[in-house]
Amino acid sequence: MKNLPYIVFSFLMLCALCTSISSYHRTEYMIAQDVNQALKQVLVKMPDNVVTTDTIRCYRSCLTIAELKDTAGIAMRTVRKDGRWETKMVAEANCNFATTFMMSDQKASGSLLFIGILWLLGSLWYVRKNKPELIVQGLAYGGIVFHDDKFMTVSGEEIRLTPMQHSLLEMFITTDSHTLSKQEICDQLWPKKPDASDTLYTLIKRIKPIIETHSTLKIESDRGKSYSLKLK
Repeated sequence: MKNLPYIVFSFLMLCALCTSISSYHRTEYMIAQDVNQALKQVLVKMPDNVVTTDTIRCYRSCLTIAELKDTAGIAMRTVRKDGRWETKMVAEANCNFATTFMMSDQKASGSLLFIGILWLLGSLWYVRKNKPELIVQGLAYGGIVFHDDKFMTVSGEEIRLTPMQHSLLEMFITTDSHTLSKQEICDQLWPKKPDASDTLYTLIKRIKPIIETHSTLKIESDRGKSYSLKLK
């Protein structure tokens, strides 16, 4: 499967992203748990419901996560409870995204990211290493390689053609000038047909988009007398 390297890379990147997000949310939960337990201890030791310097100092000493000791604080918030408003202490970690991310364990996601990058680089190297061999072995022109009676792109993807399309493209590729007269094509492809003009027109019409999709080539007509396979 030519898309297998990209599928594996995408899967590894998705796993790395999911692992990273999971670790981040787990760290957020741990931070919330830590500041809340520290606040509970403060309320037991200082039940006056007043925030002072000593309250903050006591609060931070109860924190178990070292990174929070310089940022965490206590705020007074007015909340509605049982139909009436009241003021209560609320623990705040004061951590932005970057701080929380740095605190989270990203080793697993980092490893997956590293493996994914190595896989992608290895796959690209393999493709580049084998591409010249394909070109050397076959007859190449404008991004199309004719090798072992098959037409392929330089990346090794086979170009699907009908037998008649295959014969026509082979004539274009193997001719030095890549130009064929209308009569030459008709004599080669339909030797027993008196007038194959309409058949040739239909064949050219149908093969044009195939060639343009898989290469940097196009078919040009010279007043209906001849056809040329040229670079775009």
